[in-house]
Amino acid sequence: MLWSPARLTGDRQRHRKEVFRAMTGAMYAAIGGLKSHMTKLNVIGNNVANVNTHGYKAQRMTFQESIYTTSKSGSNGGVTLGGNNPSQIGYGCSVGSIDLNMSPSTYAPTGVGLDCMLTGEGFFMVGNKVEYKDILDANGKKIGVEGSGITSASELTQPNLTRVGNFWVDADGYICNRDNQVLYGFARVQNPYYNPNATAAEIAANPSLGEPTIISTELVPLRVPLSAAAPTEANGGRIPDPDPNAAQGATIDLWKEGDPVYPYLSAETNGLNRYPSYKDEIVKQGNANGAKVNGTQIAVAQNTNANRVSDEMPIQLKGMQIGVDGSITGKAANGQTIVVGYIAIASADSPDGVTHMDGPYYKAMGGAGNLRVTTLVDLPSNYLGNQVETPANGNDPAVTPPASDAIMKDTNNSVKNGGLEASSTDVANEFAEMITTQRGYQANTRIITVTDQMLEELVNMKR
Repeated sequence: MLWSPARLTGDRQRHRKEVFRAMTGAMYAAIGGLKSHMTKLNVIGNNVANVNTHGYKAQRMTFQESIYTTSKSGSNGGVTLGGNNPSQIGYGCSVGSIDLNMSPSTYAPTGVGLDCMLTGEGFFMVGNKVEYKDILDANGKKIGVEGSGITSASELTQPNLTRVGNFWVDADGYICNRDNQVLYGFARVQNPYYNPNATAAEIAANPSLGEPTIISTELVPLRVPLSAAAPTEANGGRIPDPDPNAAQGATIDLWKEGDPVYPYLSAETNGLNRYPSYKDEIVKQGNANGAKVNGTQIAVAQNTNANRVSDEMPIQLKGMQIGVDGSITGKAANGQTIVVGYIAIASADSPDGVTHMDGPYYKAMGGAGNLRVTTLVDLPSNYLGNQVETPANGNDPAVTPPASDAIMKDTNNSVKNGGLEASSTDVANEFAEMITTQRGYQANTRIITVTDQMLEELVNMKR
């Protein structure tokens, strides 16, 4: 004869409830184990799926114990009786963490000159092009183009971070990855202090006078220089020969058609100490009488102006490659080696804490700490935005840029060209993890099956 709840005594009823509760606890613990093992299998599946994905960083999932109930508290013992340990029952497991292993992976050669990988834990910075607007004079005539790169650490979250260095040059001359995002770095620009007529003594006292181009520390999308237009009187490229012994009407050309046209540095903005603009002290090569030549007012590769110094077309470079110092170089048609710029490397305080976005991109959000910019080459300014430290002068206080804007020389990273970073997925390890995960899942299903059988026995219990 079957027991009915109405005929059970109070003690038996309580005992049955406790047995039922204990067995359902085991079932729910096993269900939690099933969910956690399924999540780990998803992580393993994603790792294996990306075994040939360049720059992929394998994930690792860890388990953690779930909540506990205490059926009997522990005690330290007294004068006559000894102590006892607490009695606790756990309710399964849950996902502890899903981590990224950002350690560098192996080098996979591709033979492409602009393919490269970072040997350290840094990131390439890619993003959208800089927005430009025309500079107009009082009569509404276009006299230049201005825009803004990244000049402070507060703007470093704008670009995406990536480990995949599959770059190429698009039709507009921008260095892009295969996902149409442009590469950020430090561009070669026209030196506003350059004076081709400076004497050897003047150059020895001030070396910047002898350098036609310098590196701007404004972080910008990298673009090859533009191609110079044919020099004419209208565009300022052909001027009267200043030599007093020259024939009447003789002229000289300040540049040759097809020569690279580098951008000029922007003027002082936001109170930062920057290099002067072209309106101050620019002397074009070969301009003996010191006439100033209009150029754009921006330290990015869009170097166009109304006077047609450039024909607004990017110069064609052959044999482009990325050097171990992060320099992007190529050969122009005149045989000159052109340095486009230098790759900027982003370094997070905690590289494993970056947030994975869509595809091969990351963002330095919560958990990554501060994002800093490093480089593999010496720069003329140690701060973003061409900021410089200025000592106190009279009533003017000393100017010290924020420490977060400092650009450090990176000794932990280097560039390997002609190849990409391989996936960090270890197939052997993933298969071993898959086996243990499958067996763990199977064991949890067994707990559910046994619990179900015991509950069936309890329901069918006879007198």
